[in-house]
Amino acid sequence: MSARLADLVELRLRLGLRRLRGRGGAAEGAAQLVLFALAIPAALALAAALGFGSWRAARAGSGESAIALGAILFGLWQSWTAVGVTVNERDALDLRRMLVYPVAPGRVYALGLTASLVGDPLALTWLVLLAGVVAGAAVARPGAWLLLLVLALLLFAAATTALVALLQELLARLARRRFAREAALAAGLAGWLAFALSGARGAGALRTAFPAAVRLRWVLFPPALAHAGVAHLFAGRPARALPWLALLALAAAVTGWLAYRVALGDAQAGGEAALAAPRRGRPAAPLFPERLGPLFEKEARQLARHPAVRVFALALPALAALVGWKAPVHLPGDLAPLSQALPLFFLAVYVHLGLQAFWVNPLAWERGGARAFYLAPVVPDEVLAAKNLALAACATLVFLAAETAYAAAAGWPEPWAVAGALALELGLAPVLYGLGNVIGILWPRAAPVGAQRSGALSPLAALAGMVIASGATLLFAIPVLVAIALDRLWLAPAAWAALAAGGAIAWRLALPAAGRLLWRRREAVLAAVTGDEV
Repeated sequence: MSARLADLVELRLRLGLRRLRGRGGAAEGAAQLVLFALAIPAALALAAALGFGSWRAARAGSGESAIALGAILFGLWQSWTAVGVTVNERDALDLRRMLVYPVAPGRVYALGLTASLVGDPLALTWLVLLAGVVAGAAVARPGAWLLLLVLALLLFAAATTALVALLQELLARLARRRFAREAALAAGLAGWLAFALSGARGAGALRTAFPAAVRLRWVLFPPALAHAGVAHLFAGRPARALPWLALLALAAAVTGWLAYRVALGDAQAGGEAALAAPRRGRPAAPLFPERLGPLFEKEARQLARHPAVRVFALALPALAALVGWKAPVHLPGDLAPLSQALPLFFLAVYVHLGLQAFWVNPLAWERGGARAFYLAPVVPDEVLAAKNLALAACATLVFLAAETAYAAAAGWPEPWAVAGALALELGLAPVLYGLGNVIGILWPRAAPVGAQRSGALSPLAALAGMVIASGATLLFAIPVLVAIALDRLWLAPAAWAALAAGGAIAWRLALPAAGRLLWRRREAVLAAVTGDEV
């Protein structure tokens, strides 16, 4: 069985090498190197900061070191989990397709989890940060205890990866069941109302729940167990750390097994792409006339049924509420009105980053169905328009849910901030989606319909998408700087509304050119999106 797993690893490596040797492979390889080159320096800078904190903790007393280590581990875990659940870049093999091969599905799933730690620039960042913690401790107090520290942090990484995988699988299963989705929506609305009622009783009402959260910290077992063990190591008590490390290893193994069982059950039941039977009855009226209406409805239904979109729609409002509750922004002096507006502006940008795979590679999810776009009586620019409009509507709904969750936890900002955040979200859409159409046509790639989106973008497309998102964000940041300089904060929403209108006009004018490009590259696009890779 180990030989068969090795064959699978070799097959994936050969496919990767063949992709690099093929047409456009050199550009993809260069783009992947650029992504790592951008991620590693930032990770090294953060690792240096964590290393300094670890150095101070190793030289301080046990009490002070426990506080510092708790802040480091819980902060890392929160960032890792939030990004892992919302962005979903875990490298996971499709178990549904692997069941027909003579390879144990458990080993295949473990291979995907292991690859997720080293195969993605963002995932590699967490390992670099953990290495910074070890380096700081080694400089402060060299010794054999560092081996146990390395083991503890590796177990922490494994436990966090397993927990993120379990959350992804559970959220994906929850999002596929109609009544479970309605129950989750009702629970979410009830939670937001509770936040709002608590906020109405005073700014500190929500924070009174913190002591109870501290007592329940063991539910968040990766940082809690790791902190308990690492604190003993820093205090010079390695023997007392061993039981905690054993518990952490056991918890990581159990969590990984649960995630695997959920994924295996979905695979044996037909996979994440299995959809509920359509409702019978009178069909709803189309939202748009003629050919664009059915295309828009088709794209909207496809997005609504996609597990990655559903998981993101559940996770982002929860993350927004957590930010509003535990991490309020406070700016001094004349910038104080921006305090509650900045998180909303961040959410307006982040909602498009979370859905990046859908606007950078819009044709990825069609697979064999992409042939219908060239056979049916539709023009290519209508296909792109339907995809862009459906995704824009989806992004706006997710943003409104996240904005409501944040406001319920932190209080409603001033009206200009709410309007400005909505204008920013709407204004970014035509800029990002219009340029994303070109990227998706030039560098298409087939993508699985699953909660994990790793492999949905080629390295070159991912790099181009990052450049576009950064440029668009800088463009929309200019009105903020001008408004601050003139002490007229309301100018930013007005300028964003004007940019949104201009972007929508430019997007509409560019659609025919994008449609012609899609028609000229139809053979290359079909060959890419209808392909099948392990």
